[in-house]
Amino acid sequence: MQSQELKREKILSSLKVEDFIGRSGEMDEILRHAKGDSKSLGMLVLSEPGNGLSELLRQTYDQLFYEQGETIPVYFSFLKNNETAEEASCRFLQTFLLQVVAFRRGNVGLLNSSPDVCELSELAIPSDGHWIDRLVVACEVKSPLKDERSFIKQAFSAPLRANSQGVKIFLMLDGFENIESPKSSLNLLDELKEIYSLSTIPFLFAGRRRYVLSAIQSGHPKLQNVEILRLESLENSDAGLLIENLSEKMQVKTSDQTRDLMIQQFGAKPQLISALFNSAQDYDKNLASFNQVEQVYVDSLLGGRIGKIYDTVFNEITSNFAVQKRILKLLANEEEKTPLENWSKFLNLPENEFYKTLHLLRIHEIIRIKSGMVVFAKEDEVLRDYVETRYELEVVGEARVLVVGRMLANALKRAPETMTRFYRNSSAIGVRELLAVFNCQSVPRSLFNYADFKKNYKGEESAVIVKSLEKESETVSLPQIVFTANCQAYYPPISQLTSENSSAVAIGFDKGNYTDESEVVWITAEIDSKMEADRELTEFWCDRLEMVALMCNFINFKIWLITPEGFSPEACEVLQDCRAFGSSRRQVEFLVKYLEAEGLVKQRLKANEYEMVVPMGDDTEMIAAHAIEEIARRHDFQPRAINQIKTALVEACINAAEHSHSPDRKIYQKFTVEEDKLIITISNRGVRIPNKKVADSATEIDPNEGRRGWGLKLMKTLMDEVKFEQVDDGTRIQMVKYLKK
Repeated sequence: MQSQELKREKILSSLKVEDFIGRSGEMDEILRHAKGDSKSLGMLVLSEPGNGLSELLRQTYDQLFYEQGETIPVYFSFLKNNETAEEASCRFLQTFLLQVVAFRRGNVGLLNSSPDVCELSELAIPSDGHWIDRLVVACEVKSPLKDERSFIKQAFSAPLRANSQGVKIFLMLDGFENIESPKSSLNLLDELKEIYSLSTIPFLFAGRRRYVLSAIQSGHPKLQNVEILRLESLENSDAGLLIENLSEKMQVKTSDQTRDLMIQQFGAKPQLISALFNSAQDYDKNLASFNQVEQVYVDSLLGGRIGKIYDTVFNEITSNFAVQKRILKLLANEEEKTPLENWSKFLNLPENEFYKTLHLLRIHEIIRIKSGMVVFAKEDEVLRDYVETRYELEVVGEARVLVVGRMLANALKRAPETMTRFYRNSSAIGVRELLAVFNCQSVPRSLFNYADFKKNYKGEESAVIVKSLEKESETVSLPQIVFTANCQAYYPPISQLTSENSSAVAIGFDKGNYTDESEVVWITAEIDSKMEADRELTEFWCDRLEMVALMCNFINFKIWLITPEGFSPEACEVLQDCRAFGSSRRQVEFLVKYLEAEGLVKQRLKANEYEMVVPMGDDTEMIAAHAIEEIARRHDFQPRAINQIKTALVEACINAAEHSHSPDRKIYQKFTVEEDKLIITISNRGVRIPNKKVADSATEIDPNEGRRGWGLKLMKTLMDEVKFEQVDDGTRIQMVKYLKK
C-alpha cells in the first residue's frame, strides 16, 4: 500500500505529531540512522528520567510506518522486572512478526489485534510467507531439541534472519534498564550484546542514561562501535512552546511569568509539565499566577498526578512499603552525604537486595554514589518536595493539613528565588563558554583592564574602538584552556552567591606547554552592580574567588571579574593589588569579536526580541509600523526592505481586524531579530482565517480585484517567508525577512 493512502493517525505514539514538541533534531538523527546513513549500525539513546524517550521512539516508529519506505521499523520495550528472559523472547518474537506483517500490508489495524504466531504466518504477504514460516519453525520453543538459551537467541535474531532474506529492518529496543530480570537464570543483556555485536541491520538500544552506556560497553561481550545520542531536557524555548500548546489544548490559562516559572521549577521536563497541566484540568484551575501554579503543584504532588509519577518509581525500586519508609528517612537526612555502611545497616536488607535497591535508586537518579558515600539528588526540587512530604506524612506522622500548608508556603517563597536565578542565568554572558575559546591568543591588554579601557575609549564609537584595539602594543597572552566547569562544581558554597552560568573555573597551560610550571587556572565571575563596582564589592569577590583557589589547592591562578559597568578607581586599585583582571560587559563584547567567537559563545549581551499589543481600529496599525521601522533600521535593514516590512505588517494587522471578530479587540505582535533575519509574529483571538482564503493567498495579485483581498497576497509578495497557523482560538501569522547586505 502506498504511503499517501494511509490516513495519518497515532499508531504507537500517544501524542499527535503537532503536539510532539522539541525533539525534531533527535528524531532526525534516529531516522538518519534507521535508513543506514551513519557510520555505525548501532545507536545508544541515553535519557534522563521524564524526558519522553519512549514517546520519541514511538513517534519515530509512526513516521517510518507512514513513509512506507524500504525500512521496516520494529519497536519493542522491556517490561519492568516482571518477566523472564524466555517470556521476553516470546513477546519480542510475536511483536516483531506482528509489526512486520502490519507494515507490509500497510494495515495499522493489525497492530491493535492479538493474532498468534501461526495466524501471523497466514496474514503475511506471499513474498514473506516462506521466511516467516521457517522462522516460526526454528523458534518453536516446545521442541525437545531446543533449550532456553537457544530459543532466546533464535527469537532475538529474527530481525537478522529477515535481513538475510532481503527484508530491511530497523530495530528499536526500549526500556533497557528493565532487562535484568530477577526471575531469569540467563543474562539476557549478554545474549543481546553477543547477537548484535556482528549485526547486519541498524539497531537502537535505549533507556536510562546511568544504565545503558555502562551496561552495553562493559563486561563480555561488549558493543563499542556505536553512535551515542543523549536525550537531555527540552530547551527553554521548546518547553515554552509545549506550555503554550498545552494551554491552548486544555484551555488552561497561563502567563509569560508562570510559563518561565514552570520551565525552571520542572527542569523543562515534558513529563512533569504535562502532569501539571493535566492536574490543572482535573481541578478546573488555571496556571496564570504563581499562586495558582503552586496550588496545583502541591495538590498534584500530594496524591495527584505528579505524586503518582514518583510513587510508581519508588514501587519499582521496592514494593516493600516498610523499606520505602526507611529509604525516605535516609533521604530526608539533612546531611549532604551519608556513608554507604549507614544505608546498609539502616535498610537491613540481604546483601543482594540491598545492592539491587541502591542500583535502582541510582538509575532513577534519586541518589549518586561517590567514594563510598550516598548523595541525595536534592538539586531536583520536585523530587526533594516529594521525599519531604512523604517523610512528614508517613514517617513523622504529621497531619496532612500542616504538611500541605507548609509545602504551599515554601513553594510560594521559593518561586521568586527560582525566577531570580533564571533571570541571572539568562542575562549571564556565559563565561565558561568564553574561557573555553582561549587558545594561546594574544589580545589587547585594555580588554582585561577596565581603567585603561575607560581612559582610552570612553565615549568612542564601536568602529573606532575596534580599529584602535588592533593597534595596541600591550597584550595579554591567553593560556590554552583544556577544561572548564562551573565554580559550584569545585566549591559548592559559592552557589549561594552566584548563578550557575555566572562563574567558572578553567584549567589551562601558558603557551600550550604541558608542564607543572605552565599550568594555570582562571577563576572568573560575573558580579551584579548597577554602577561601577566599588572597592568593597570588588574586595569581597576577590576574597571569594581566592577562597575557591585555596580550597581546591590551585597554586598558579588568575582572577577575572566582570561587571556590567566596570569598576570605580578605588576598585581598580583592589584589582591591581590582587593581580586580578577586571572587565566591563562592553569590554567582553569586544573580546568576543576579537577572538572571533560570536558563534561559540552564548550571546546574552543584547536583547533581540520585542513585543507589543495594539488595539484594533483607528489606524493603530501605523503605531506598529513606526515601531518595526525603528527596529529594522537599528538592525541594518535597507530602506526598500524596511518599507516592504512595514507594508506587510500593516496588511497583517488589517487582516486580523477585518476577519477575526476578536472578543478582546487586540493584536499581539512579536518582533524577533536574529543574525540574518527579522521574524514578525502576529496573533489574535477570534474567528480563524478560512483555509480556502489562505490557499488563495498564494496566487498572483489581480489589479482588477480591488484593494480588498490583497492583504494575504501582499504579505507573501513582500516577505521572504509567510506561514499561517490556525490555533484553537484564532490565527497566528509568521513572516520572515532576511537581512541582505
